[in-house]
Amino acid sequence: MAETAYKPKVLIVGAGLGGLTLAQVFRKHNIPFEIFERDEHEVARTQGWSLTIHSIVDELFKAFPDDMPNFKDSVHHLNPLNLETQVVFYFHNDRLGTENSPSTPTLRANRLLLRKWLATKIDVQYGRVASKIERINNQMVVTFKNGTIATGDIVVGADGANSMVREHVLGTPNKEVLRNTPISSITGEVKLSGELFARQLEIAHSMAIIPVTTGDAWNNLFIGLTKVDPDSQSGSFFWVISWHDPVAQQTGRVSANALPREERLELAKKMTAHMDPKFRRILEETPADGIRDLGWVPTDCHLDAIPLGRATLLGDAVHLMMPYKAEGGYHAMRDALHLGKLVAELETPDDAALYRALSSFYGEMLPRGAEAVELSRYFQQNFRKDKTGVKAWGHPVRSLPDERLEIGPHGVQSVTKGICKLDLVPSV
Repeated sequence: MAETAYKPKVLIVGAGLGGLTLAQVFRKHNIPFEIFERDEHEVARTQGWSLTIHSIVDELFKAFPDDMPNFKDSVHHLNPLNLETQVVFYFHNDRLGTENSPSTPTLRANRLLLRKWLATKIDVQYGRVASKIERINNQMVVTFKNGTIATGDIVVGADGANSMVREHVLGTPNKEVLRNTPISSITGEVKLSGELFARQLEIAHSMAIIPVTTGDAWNNLFIGLTKVDPDSQSGSFFWVISWHDPVAQQTGRVSANALPREERLELAKKMTAHMDPKFRRILEETPADGIRDLGWVPTDCHLDAIPLGRATLLGDAVHLMMPYKAEGGYHAMRDALHLGKLVAELETPDDAALYRALSSFYGEMLPRGAEAVELSRYFQQNFRKDKTGVKAWGHPVRSLPDERLEIGPHGVQSVTKGICKLDLVPSV
């Protein structure tokens, strides 16, 4: 991409995956920017455990500066084990999934490590909560709750589900844009070591979705690896058991969240008591203090149009989706790569040039985002009804054999594969 003489100053509100991706594109093209994050520091709150990067890895490398650290070494959640990303869907009594390979390239990234990688040489201004955005002549002015202001030529709202920038752009409160989804959940975290660690990885190296009931596709047990410890002998896992709950959709509240952690854990165990013992094991090993206090009902939305102006949006501020395929972060990064390229190609400072670029951006992003939101919801509701329609990040899934892992002091010593034998008994 040829460098242009015009380089607008961009104010990026939100230092999540989308905002940081955009910042790296700007860093490569010497486009001036400031990036602001409402959190006080990078680990002020948990923002998910891991997500799968697919189909944009080569594009990331081309769009980013040459001084970025090695991607896989920096973010792969299976490091230092010599195992590949593996995603599994237990469909009735079949083990379906996809694995990283030349024909199905995927990499499951630890979300915190990915965010740190994306923040390489980026000066994130933490603790900056935007409260007002306005255009004064040809300048955009962002006012923050601490009384400070920032000025630039363009504002990008990468500030997530409850985007303040979206409220400015649309002139509509967030509560009128977001829609509750009919789901409740209980979430747990646990560290497993030794034999338990190996047995858990046999279910899926990276993540697995297992039906809790056969009649309602909303009811699932989601199990995932967060990271492997440096000694290769233990790792951190998370699980989410979800169920269909129209009341949560109507009220915006999950009744189970009012229960003490011990009772939520016992409820999760009761809901999975009929399942194959190997799936229940992670719940049995979870202590009560491993139950997460989430206290929220998942929401989703997608915008059909965005008014043209010098403030724009990307990621969850445009297309917020259910978390079960971890596609939200991926699409935010895709948005940022596209928007960054268009801004870098601007040749003049006039509104018309910017609006042409944004029209091109919206023409690609809005339909892609809307499709992703609806597919995420459809996947949650229907993926067990027809396994021929099950895909993992664009790749058709295939039947996978069971595995037996032997992990020694220096990592995986052997992987033995055999016939998948399950006891997926529907609950009553």
